[in-house]
Amino acid sequence: MAQLEPLSFECTSHSEEQTQRLGARLGALLTGHAVIALQGPLGAGKTCFARGVGQGWGAQQVLRSPTFTIVQQHRREVDDAVLYHIDLYRINSEEELLTIGLAELLDDERSVSIVEWPERASHLIGSEAIRVRFIPISETKRQLTFSTQDTRTWQILLALRKGAFGV
Repeated sequence: MAQLEPLSFECTSHSEEQTQRLGARLGALLTGHAVIALQGPLGAGKTCFARGVGQGWGAQQVLRSPTFTIVQQHRREVDDAVLYHIDLYRINSEEELLTIGLAELLDDERSVSIVEWPERASHLIGSEAIRVRFIPISETKRQLTFSTQDTRTWQILLALRKGAFGV
């Protein structure tokens, strides 16, 4: 595990299962409003990671790729909180971002938002977002870089790093 820049760390996932477990560990740490921005090419493991986040967070249904629906809403039974799984792959304009109400979803204080392809709305993704970059190394191996620009959010990432890797 390398330390790259302030408020970031990287690790290697060796399988889809491991990627999903990392997501579940992060999801279990999310107690309030959060935005998770997942960057990487097609097939890099973003949806697999998001599925884990949903599982760890307590979503009632398994998260699936929202590529065609753009936004999927999931609830947590214990407190009726909301998790939005957002896929911006098919978004091509600012007008489309307005149509889906992305700014409002990201500002919802009672929600967690997972955004795939966040570079299509980078101006709406705040500095407090948890950013996870996926780089495929082989068929099953992925390099993940976790980062943020916010010291409060960094505490969540430190807890993730400690829980997953003991450091």
